Amino acid sequence: LVTSVRMLSVSATTTSKTLSKLLATTAQQKCTSNITQLRLKHSKRQVKRLFKKNPAYLRVAGRNDALPKLLPPDEPQFQPVYEPKFLVNGWSAPPPPSQYEQIEAFKKSLPFGVQRTGGKPNGAIGFLPVYSDSRIGGKKNTTIIRRITGDKDAFVKELKAVLKMPSNSTEGLRVRASGMTIEVNGNRVREVKTWLASLG
Repeated sequence: LVTSVRMLSVSATTTSKTLSKLLATTAQQKCTSNITQLRLKHSKRQVKRLFKKNPAYLRVAGRNDALPKLLPPDEPQFQPVYEPKFLVNGWSAPPPPSQYEQIEAFKKSLPFGVQRTGGKPNGAIGFLPVYSDSRIGGKKNTTIIRRITGDKDAFVKELKAVLKMPSNSTEGLRVRASGMTIEVNGNRVREVKTWLASLG
């Protein structure tokens, strides 16, 4: 009787170990299959490159009138108050003293602002923080605007109006995570600097 009880306990232990191994193997296979399925899915960048910009997709979507319709550019809300002059190195002179009070009052009424670079010797006025950038071996040119303050949405809306970009399009313009830097596709440095300098 004792021997039979021991045999039953051993068989029960063996069965439980076998079941646990089987469950572990099944769970591992399921996890591996899930990982495989996740890896087989396209990333957002791949979907955009393979489908949204695919010539066949654009042709069919255009035939079915399914492409997003871009609205015409808005008119700039704030008109220039000063005609800036630039040096060869890109530095723009501040407004003359005769217009200082008028332009300062206008700048305070703006919902946004762009601070010039600091740290210049003898208290000199710095540059407008607008830079060009080149990537992918010179194939992709962008314009970077830094040190933005105030209402970012109002700044983006006015910038799109100045650069004649569709008002409902998000292509070609990115706001970086800090919120103080905006990147625009293409070399638009001269246009952006002229606009900012004309606002004082």
